[in-house]
Amino acid sequence: MYLSLSFVVIVGYLIVERIRHQRRLKRIRIRIHVNGTRGKSSVTRLIASALRHSGIRTLAKTTGSAPQLILPDGNTETIRRRGPANILEQLSVIRRADQLQVDAIVVECMALDPVLQFVSETKLLQSTIGVITNVRPDHFEVMGDTLDDIASSLAQTIPLQATLITADSGYFQFFADQAAALQTPTYLAGAEKPSSLAASLDRLVFTENLAIAEQVCRALGLDPAVVTSGLASECSVPEDAIVSTRRLGGKSIHFINAFSANDIESTRMIEEWACFRARCPKPWVALFNNRDDRPMRMNSFAGFVGGASAYDYVAVMGENLGLATRRFRRFLRGGTLLRLDGIPSEQALSELLDRLPHSELTVIGMGNERGTGELVHRFATSG
Repeated sequence: MYLSLSFVVIVGYLIVERIRHQRRLKRIRIRIHVNGTRGKSSVTRLIASALRHSGIRTLAKTTGSAPQLILPDGNTETIRRRGPANILEQLSVIRRADQLQVDAIVVECMALDPVLQFVSETKLLQSTIGVITNVRPDHFEVMGDTLDDIASSLAQTIPLQATLITADSGYFQFFADQAAALQTPTYLAGAEKPSSLAASLDRLVFTENLAIAEQVCRALGLDPAVVTSGLASECSVPEDAIVSTRRLGGKSIHFINAFSANDIESTRMIEEWACFRARCPKPWVALFNNRDDRPMRMNSFAGFVGGASAYDYVAVMGENLGLATRRFRRFLRGGTLLRLDGIPSEQALSELLDRLPHSELTVIGMGNERGTGELVHRFATSG
């Protein structure tokens, strides 16, 4: 008797909550769901900035190790999680958006599993504009074994009878075909002539993201001049956010923080811009931070770094260094392999410098962001 009553109460509660959620969604006329392998957070911030400058009251949410809400006034608020990340977190974002009476939400997809991506779109967000930034080689453990598998996974967030925007020309037709079945037109960001803002930035790592944000605003019919102003304010990132130069232990070190670029294509883009355009001095050191739950990512980086003649040294830190060292040694064609074993992340750079005889060098941090916070913070705050 009590079990039956409890079941009825729970079902009734879920039905009521679903009705309330649908009503909240309908009160938010612009709902933008940002998915893709790389650039989701940057694109989310760019779009939100452009909407705010266009007079549209907007709430945005970025996901990651430090998830944040970007409030209608542009200030940020850190989301406090009591446990592991869960897509039901998006329900509270919609509830907060309704409380703030916003006209638009821009939400970064937080799901990797294809089923959860589908649920995020069809049940939680029901976007009016869907964004798929790109298809890159990452998260094979969850999304599949090939790029085609990853594209199929990302396609789970294509909205119904809405608009889809992507910057991935290689998979544009695939996404367009998938979207057509949902009566959703697809647009390729960057297909038009680059804007004056994009040309003035001369930053490879921003160009694709900027094109997506511009295309979203174009789809909304916003004033291009106002949009440019909003995007420019978000793009005003100092150069040393990518390349920082400090003196440590009497040596001059140029540090490129690409730890959050979790795939080799994004890392290559940052490397090309930073090392070649910023004229970072030799020798170049690849500092790979390993995660034991990302073995396929480790394999791809081992092949990428090991086959690149640009690196004079390859240093490996993080978890499961035995396996990581063997994998990198297998692919390494030139340079010297260093293993930073049992060293806290905040001491990794100092240990690395002690082992190298050079008075000036460039270190490119790559692979995984987890566990590198103290290392990056120490470098950023050292004189």
